[in-house]
Amino acid sequence: MKKILIACFFATVLSNSAFANTPFSNTKVGKLIVHDSGAYIIVVLKSPVAVGEGCASSSEIKLKVNHPLFKIMYATLLAALQGQTLVEGWVNGCDGREPILTRLDISK
Repeated sequence: MKKILIACFFATVLSNSAFANTPFSNTKVGKLIVHDSGAYIIVVLKSPVAVGEGCASSSEIKLKVNHPLFKIMYATLLAALQGQTLVEGWVNGCDGREPILTRLDISK
């Protein structure tokens, strides 16, 4: 029992250093890639964003089609690409080399 409590304590302490929902700053959308797998859209940003997720890519983020707000976020990305409007938002975790988009803000 004591070993279980110690393991739970260390798991809790170590998990505090893991990043979850990291913000990224204002940038513009350079390109949208509709991946042939049908599982996600790759958003290529015009400038790299510093995110704490530790993913290999800093200028691409991934919008998964199973996101509950996929249609709204995709429409927002299309509008931002067309109007060259600034976007910012949040990412959580990595899928392959790209951070996974969880929140998207658009502003003029």
